[in-house]
This record gives sequence, C-alpha cells and structure tokens, in this order.
Amino acid sequence: MKQISKVSIALKPSVYSTFRALNNTVSYTLGEYVDNAVQSYLNNKSSLFAINPTYKLEIKITVDWTDRTITIIDNAAGINIENYERAFEPAHIPLDATGLNEFGMGMKTASVWLANNWCVYTKALGESVERFTEFDLHKVTSEDKEELIVTETPKPEEVHYTKIVLSNLSNHAPTTNQMDKIRRHLSSIYRKFLRNNEIDIVVNDVYLTYPDYEILYAPYHKTPTGENILWKKEINFELGEYKAKGFIALLKTMQQTANGIALLRRGRVIQGGGDEKYYPQVLCGQVGSPRYKRVFGELELEGFDVSFNKNGFRDEDDLYAFMEAIKEELTSPEFDLYGQAQYFLQKTKEDNAKIAKEITTTLKKETKPRELAKRVQEAETRVQNSQYIVQTENLIRKAETLDSHAEPFQLNGINYTLRVDLVTETSVDMLYSVSQESTSEYDSANSKQIVCKINLAHSFFTRFDLFKKANNYQSVIAIFKSLALAEIMAPNRGTINASNIRLLFNNYMLQ
Repeated sequence: MKQISKVSIALKPSVYSTFRALNNTVSYTLGEYVDNAVQSYLNNKSSLFAINPTYKLEIKITVDWTDRTITIIDNAAGINIENYERAFEPAHIPLDATGLNEFGMGMKTASVWLANNWCVYTKALGESVERFTEFDLHKVTSEDKEELIVTETPKPEEVHYTKIVLSNLSNHAPTTNQMDKIRRHLSSIYRKFLRNNEIDIVVNDVYLTYPDYEILYAPYHKTPTGENILWKKEINFELGEYKAKGFIALLKTMQQTANGIALLRRGRVIQGGGDEKYYPQVLCGQVGSPRYKRVFGELELEGFDVSFNKNGFRDEDDLYAFMEAIKEELTSPEFDLYGQAQYFLQKTKEDNAKIAKEITTTLKKETKPRELAKRVQEAETRVQNSQYIVQTENLIRKAETLDSHAEPFQLNGINYTLRVDLVTETSVDMLYSVSQESTSEYDSANSKQIVCKINLAHSFFTRFDLFKKANNYQSVIAIFKSLALAEIMAPNRGTINASNIRLLFNNYMLQ
C-alpha cells in the first residue's frame, strides 16, 4: 500500500486567514462535518453492513467550553487513500462530486472558521493504518507552510472512523445559549436521514430527532358539511432543467415553528431549515395571513446550483419563477389547497361558545350606564349639521394619499375598480370616506372607480395596541372595503341615501 508522509494544503497560506470572514453560521459549519460523514456512509454502505449487519451511522458533536474544544467523531468508512490528499487540498473537488461534499472545501473552511488549531484522526475501512495530521493556523500563515505532516499508525482493517478535534476556538465558536438552536437546525437539515432512522446525530449527548407534523384532515371550506380531505399535495414537477419532488400540505394547527417550505438537494435541506424558514409569497401568502401560518412542505430540487457553504440556492430569480409555476398545482378547482389554507377556520361549537363567553364578559365590564343613549344623541346631532359633514368629507377626500391599492372587478357589464387610499388626516374626526371618481384611465361609460379613503390618524387606530403592527390592519381594511362596496351598490337595490350609514358609523366610532 502506498504510504503517505505529507499532504499538500495547496493554497497561498495567507489565504486561510480570509476563511474567517466568510458569511456563515455555526449550524451550517458543523453541518459540513455531518455531510462528509453521511457521504462516506452512503458511498460505502454495502461494505459497512457486510462487516456489521446491525451497523448504524453515528455522528457525535461535543462542545467543551472548559477546554475550549469541539470534537466531531463518526463511525463512517473513514477517509481512504484515494481521497486523503484531496480531503486536505482546498477546492480540490472529490472524485465523485455528485454527493454532499461536492466542493471539496467543507472540512477546511469549517475548521478554520471555528478554530485556530485542528487535527484529524481517520481510519479507512479495509485499510491497515490510521492517519493523523494537524493544522496550526498561526504556523501555516507565519511560516508559509504548504504541507502538513501525516503520521500513520497500524490498525485492524475492519476498524473505521474519523475524529476531528478543534482547539483554540475562534470567536465564531458556539456559546452555551446557541446549543438548542444548533440542535433544531441540524435536525431540520438532516430530517430525511433522521426520519428514516438511518443515522444518529448526537450533540452534547442529546440525540437529534425531527417531528412529523399533523396534516389538516377536514372538509373543504366551501362545503363545511362535506367529507374530510387530507390536505396534502404530492409534487412531482418539471420545468425545463429544473425538477421538484416532495409535498406541500396544510398544518392541522397553525404553528409558527412548523410552517414554511424546506428546499432539499441530495437529501439534505439547503434552504428553509431550522429557524431560517423559506416563505415564498407566491405559495405562503402575506406574512401573518392564515395561509402563511398553515402552509408547509418539503421539496427535493434538481437542476439548481447551491452556494459553496450550501446555505442557499444561487438561481434566486429562477427559483421564484419555479415556485410560481408550482402554485398552479395547488389551485385547481378539484383540490384548492391554496384557498383552503386562507379560508378554512377550524373552530368547533365549543370554541365559539368559549369565545362568546369571553366577549360578553368584556362587554359587561366596559359598559357604562346611559353611555349608549348619549353616544346616539351626539352622533345624531353631528350628522344633522350639514355644513360640518360637507367640510369633513372634503378634507378627508383631499387628504394626501400615503399609499394605495386597487382591485378591478366586473358587475352587470360594468367595469369597476375599488381603490383603497390610506391617508393620515389629523384635522378631521372621520374614519373613512367613500366616493366615485372619474379618471382618464377609465374614459368609457361602462367604467367606474370606487375610492375608499381610510384615515390612519383616527383615534380608533390609536386606541387598540393591535394596530401597532401592519399585519393586524388587514381584517379592518376588509370591513371598510365591504362597506364601501355596499354603499355604492345599495342604490341598485332601491336603497336611498346609503351614505347615511357611513356618516352615522363614523360618528358613532368617534364616540
């Protein structure tokens, strides 16, 4: 057998110091060692089981804050003689670049990122020696070292392992407070292998697991008395060179820790792992919406390139376009997962009874004697002041628009646009206004524009804490849009002076 006494590290030594500046996280860095072990296991699976039918891959990561060391031990097949020199030469692509260790940078960059000193003990299955080498960042950079000394020690051929010890840790090393997050992230990244019970990953004596979240099994929201449906869509989709296989489903219970899409490649999560969720708006909707809180899934992608530290996909524009194409799979009339996510309300009669009890309890506490009679009288007095009404209506209609959103629709052959203008007018006490406006954009007799102006400076929005966040306005905006449409459409059904409802509503809200 060929004997190895030295191994090239084949870079200008000063370059190693720049590894510290790489944009990385502790979880993804530790994941590089896991990738190497898993790939070694996959490449040598039959040989490992041949010598031990009950074999199971185990990767142990131990952080010792007293000695300031990190130790990673695995019982995979070790680094054999064909790959040993490549393993230490930066950017030397492995013989097989289709696996998890495709860039040939993982162990080197991860080790320098985490520590000033590191050493590797490895014993390859079927070989008769253990090889040991160590790296000292200070010596490599100050002495321009381009080779590391390798020590070989005889070992039985059936023994196999790799042990990496990082010492003199850098500022990137994990703290005690980060360990729970690291465990969550690693368990999320390697969920596929953990679920299949193929491997054990142990972080400071804690075995990692990944949960299977319950999928919604309920009737379609438009037919609440219909049959229960399992709201899971199997995905097997191709678009040009890109492919996706997996599922998108709805959570039985909305969970902020379980929602979002995980994007996998070669069996491990690239994007959307741990606390770093992936929420493409085209699939998950607006932040905070029911769809956002309920949609989750896993997609194994092919054709997309990944960053060298495997924490994201490079083709972001193509990836988003691909997600838009996948959306079509979720919105068919036969299986409207998209609509179900947004509109399904999972509340039982008992839930509503409890809510009703809490509402009435609060109303009783806030009700004051003769207050309603006073509010009604004051509102009536204001509405009867026509000069005041005209003045306030004009002020809010002329108020500067902060932002605007328009939605077109058609009714009885007429093209309408409902436009919501958000304003902040402190000189008036009107909450919202409704009008029809002419615009050069719609010069046809069959086109009309409805404008609903909502005054964000009104005391209603400052009275409740929930309006400190933009997402909490959506339900109220939906009510104002409906009121605006009702006011404009009511005359078609014979209603006279429909605007009186709005005038009274604005004045009651003021009280």
